[in-house]
Amino acid sequence: MLRPYRIAALICLLLFACNTPKNTGTTQQANLPSPDSFRTADLFFLSPDKQLLYYQNINRMLPTNEIEAGSKKFVLKEALHDLSNFSFTYKDTVRSLNDFMNATKVVGIIIIKNDSVLFEQYRNGTGATTKWINFSVAKSVTSLLYGAAFQDGYIQSLDEKVTQYIPELKGSVYDSVSLHNLLQMSSGVAWNENPRDTASDLMKVGRMEKEKGWPGIAAYLSSLKRAAPPGTKFNYNTVETSLAGMILRNIIRKPLSEYLSEKIWKPFGMHNNANWVKSRSIDMENGGCCISATLRDYALLGLFTMNNGIDLNGKQVLPADWMQQSTTSAKSYKGYGYYWWLRPGGRYFASGAFGQQIEIDPSQKTVIAIQSYWPVPFNNYYVGYMDSMLEAMMTSLKSKL
Repeated sequence: MLRPYRIAALICLLLFACNTPKNTGTTQQANLPSPDSFRTADLFFLSPDKQLLYYQNINRMLPTNEIEAGSKKFVLKEALHDLSNFSFTYKDTVRSLNDFMNATKVVGIIIIKNDSVLFEQYRNGTGATTKWINFSVAKSVTSLLYGAAFQDGYIQSLDEKVTQYIPELKGSVYDSVSLHNLLQMSSGVAWNENPRDTASDLMKVGRMEKEKGWPGIAAYLSSLKRAAPPGTKFNYNTVETSLAGMILRNIIRKPLSEYLSEKIWKPFGMHNNANWVKSRSIDMENGGCCISATLRDYALLGLFTMNNGIDLNGKQVLPADWMQQSTTSAKSYKGYGYYWWLRPGGRYFASGAFGQQIEIDPSQKTVIAIQSYWPVPFNNYYVGYMDSMLEAMMTSLKSKL
């Protein structure tokens, strides 16, 4: 399954979150760039050696908020499987798991069924405690936080309008855009994300963020026209996921990282603290990008969703039907829900640029989490390779277990 609109949307995100953080002290690794000069947008243009280094050291280069883990940890059992004979076909060639990892620059992969680790492998100096940036996987986390806010009574209905929580956009086309539309990428607002067009909305917002900050962006968004009725047209717009994060922050009145720690990270027993990059211009985490966490904790997020948002103490953190709602096809695009990508048969996944993935199969109670450093954000070859391996792996596990 190809994921449309992703490259332009990632650039859009990086421009929106572009910042020059102030110095936070001497870096612990001499090869890391100075926090005074590095910008979020620079993550888009890295050589492979810098990808390897930077992706696991984001908190030393950019402003972040910490996502605190608690003292109680989710206990993962080990039931390791030998996958040396696993194979699949991609582009008329038989491939092994090792072939896949080499070709797509995987640094970590873990397969969990129920509460047991079936397979776990790390490469290129990474390990179980390495915190790796997830790019747009953060969107799916934002979706979970919306569920938590709904359960906590902060949100009464997803039919509430965007401008109820972002008054700077009142009087614009966003008056008729609901939270539901926003979560399904179907605002209907006209938007050009072509990164090769200097006159595109994408590039204009990027320049405004640098020159005028949030007030300039809000004024520009308020000037946009409508391209389709809300809820009828899918348009992957990462700036609008930034709006979703801003709305959530305004609703809960605390940092998204703090709320994530309170509702999921601590009560579900995540193993390590994590970090969430924030934009200096609005001093908050971006709802569309850039959480750095360990591979096991990414996999535990998948288990949390399969557990329908119930924590280790049996408390219902999300509404009981939230994940069902979140993974129901939008009218505007059958392959998308509330910031989750959907597959046939009830499977769903979170996806981030440069090869980050949390694949979830509720029917098998199986999660596969992958961290990588593809040389490109997305293209047909790498996405196809990933999808072919995952399809074959899920089929293989189903036949064996």
